[in-house]
Amino acid sequence: MVGIFKKLFIGLLILLVLCAAFFFLYVVKTPHYSLYQIHKAVQTHDTVLFERHVDLDTMYSKGLNDLISSGLKGKKNIGVDLFAAGIIKAMKPMVVSAMKDATLDSVRKVKSKQAPAPDNNGQPAQTEKEALKKQKNKIENSIPLLQKLKKMLDVSNLKIKDGSVVKTENNSAAIAVILHDEELNKDFTVNLRMEKQAGDIWQIKEITNFVDVLTEMNDAMKEAVKKAAKESVQNKKEQK
Repeated sequence: MVGIFKKLFIGLLILLVLCAAFFFLYVVKTPHYSLYQIHKAVQTHDTVLFERHVDLDTMYSKGLNDLISSGLKGKKNIGVDLFAAGIIKAMKPMVVSAMKDATLDSVRKVKSKQAPAPDNNGQPAQTEKEALKKQKNKIENSIPLLQKLKKMLDVSNLKIKDGSVVKTENNSAAIAVILHDEELNKDFTVNLRMEKQAGDIWQIKEITNFVDVLTEMNDAMKEAVKKAAKESVQNKKEQK
């Protein structure tokens, strides 16, 4: 009897070792695992882990190229007409930087901190870094389109519902991901291009339907505003 339990224990131990080997030698080297890590990064507010699997600079640079190209062709998506496309093209480095900062801030979920001690003029003291960031935000928020883009790049409300590998070729993979926006209560299909990096880590390099996704999000946000306004009017009528 003892011999049977011993054999079962050894068999179970071997099975566990094989499962662990499969996980570390295969699973962690797949695009799906990187998607899980991105989800985990958002949940734990880990910007380092997030950037390890998402190349924001490349992704937004390519996305803006698509947005500019669409605007220059006369397709007025999310308010990007011929004139707006020219402005974005001229200010592209600043726009990419602003979009990246907005995304990382949403991952980081910066909470309001205690107000700094007043300075000699009775105004809250600011560090040089805070003052520069405030000035930078002021400039960015003076551009309506950029303000709209920053709002749409808040990933804190997004959850990955599903992800499937459409095509894999050498060190590149096409992934179709369904994201659920909890605030809008709507699903969005996002097509990603991922590349394998050193250490067999997969990283998002491009959203191949960037303009379409932004357009869908913009339409959904407009509908949400209309719905909220309608409900507000209805509530006021009921209160009378």
